[in-house]
Amino acid sequence: MDVCKKRCQMLIESGANVVLCARGIDDFALKYFVEAGVIAIRRVKKGDLRRIANNTGAKVVVSLADIEGEETFDASNLGTCESVYEKRVGDWEYMFFEGMS
Repeated sequence: MDVCKKRCQMLIESGANVVLCARGIDDFALKYFVEAGVIAIRRVKKGDLRRIANNTGAKVVVSLADIEGEETFDASNLGTCESVYEKRVGDWEYMFFEGMS
């Protein structure tokens, strides 16, 4: 749990307010993100991740490990977007990203 908290804190402290993940997000991690007011979206298709990263100026991060083996996260990996919100369309709920640079 300490490792999970440390990783979440790195993302939160970098200024991230939306986190997208291609796989699942642990319940402990979701708790830390919710407490910090960060939107965490799990199970995003890899193609959608690449498209969102490309349009927001973000970089897809595969691992937090650097060359020395330490875990770090650089704020330059973050992208920008004016608004992110969830909206129900028919029977499905979708996340909308508007005002991408």
